[in-house]
Amino acid sequence: MNQPKTTFYTTVLEYFNLQPNDGQEGLFLALEKFARNKERKQLFILKGYAGTGKTSALGAFVKALNHYKVKTKLVAPTGRAAKVFSHKSNQEAMTIHKMIYRRKSKIDAGSPISLQANLFKNTIFIVDEASMIGDYTMQKDGSVSARNLLEDLFEFVFSGDGCKLILMGDDGQLPPVGSDTSPALSQEYLTHNYFELNISSFKLTEVVRQAQDSEILRNATRLRNTDWIDYPKFNIRPKSDLIRITGAELQDELESSYSNVGQEETIVITRSNKNANLYNQQIRGRILWYEEELCSGDSLMVVKNNYFWLGDDNRIGFIANGEIVRVKRILKREEIYGFEFARVSVEFIDYIDLGEVELIIHTESLTSDGPALTRERTKALFYEVERDYAHLRSKKERYDAILADPYFNALQVKYAYAVTCHKSQGGQWANVYIDQGFINDDILGPDYYRWLYTALTRGTEKVFLVNFMDEFFEDE
Repeated sequence: MNQPKTTFYTTVLEYFNLQPNDGQEGLFLALEKFARNKERKQLFILKGYAGTGKTSALGAFVKALNHYKVKTKLVAPTGRAAKVFSHKSNQEAMTIHKMIYRRKSKIDAGSPISLQANLFKNTIFIVDEASMIGDYTMQKDGSVSARNLLEDLFEFVFSGDGCKLILMGDDGQLPPVGSDTSPALSQEYLTHNYFELNISSFKLTEVVRQAQDSEILRNATRLRNTDWIDYPKFNIRPKSDLIRITGAELQDELESSYSNVGQEETIVITRSNKNANLYNQQIRGRILWYEEELCSGDSLMVVKNNYFWLGDDNRIGFIANGEIVRVKRILKREEIYGFEFARVSVEFIDYIDLGEVELIIHTESLTSDGPALTRERTKALFYEVERDYAHLRSKKERYDAILADPYFNALQVKYAYAVTCHKSQGGQWANVYIDQGFINDDILGPDYYRWLYTALTRGTEKVFLVNFMDEFFEDE
């Protein structure tokens, strides 16, 4: 790079503490230009493959901004993604929902959440894992109105005086459910649909030297950069962090992983909810020796946003889809309205300091083959609960009462030992086990390779390929 280096650029390099490659140098110059730009509604898109150092580069940029008293705010789509972002950046991050939304009232039938006022001034908001953000109307449980997360994020940030936004992510990962692409990382899409924004972008493609020794990232990069027309070919060296195992070896490997890195740092990733259910049943029965449907110590993943059990004054605000909780105590099991529930005390894995929270969970969702309770079952519960409020005169009063009912608001959860790849997004685990599942030539293609790339990059120490066919590996 032959451009003159400013004092700010020099400060960024001091915090980066490494010799930047050409891509990172270009990024630092582009970010400085973005930071100095005085135009309104400034959006910067930073894309980068796994291992390209985008988080560490942006971390140095944030530290330099803080050095010059420029305010920054770090956010991510999920609690786990926010925790990972906080760890990597050494600065607190929160969820997008917590930052931009507030709940009007537990019994507001119009909408349980509304957009908060942005009271920040001259602040740069930085969003990690932006590939997960959808640009579509999302119907909230019990809400008449609906919200568009990407649109609301723009409205919140740019309503603040002098505020700017950076969206960071890997467009090689799975897009939001129901989308073919990741709209938040597409400059073409955003320019067409949000023409009032002033958009600049940068893409990192070179894997940094520190990541080149990782077989996980080396193979993920090969997968990402190759237009496969056949089975992708993994190249695994001896003593690799990418390991091939059979189903017969899986139980011993999982038991070893639970002992060495812990349950919270171990995950099985599958291609369907049905397969995740099968894995969860086997893990609970054969490794954890849990005999009841729900036991103290069970790890559960929330599968539907819930705005009922935590108040706005709580640090996380609401219980997000993808949060992981651990059951501490089972207080009561009950069958009512034709459904089974459990009143439990739980702790949040990513927010241990919050202590225990008492709430009610649906036990039916634990083993359902769908991602959550079906619409039909939710409607059935609604009408059963409505009977308890038949004495209320107006339809609105009855509706408000239903929305404030603890059973109607029971938390929907699944076991968290094995999850689908979409559910794993935004998180990282020390040991990741990827189940290939059924596969044939019809499944191979860009969508499958994106799924596999996303699953591979969830692992930080070891990734185990379970029951993968010989066709997926180079000849030794």
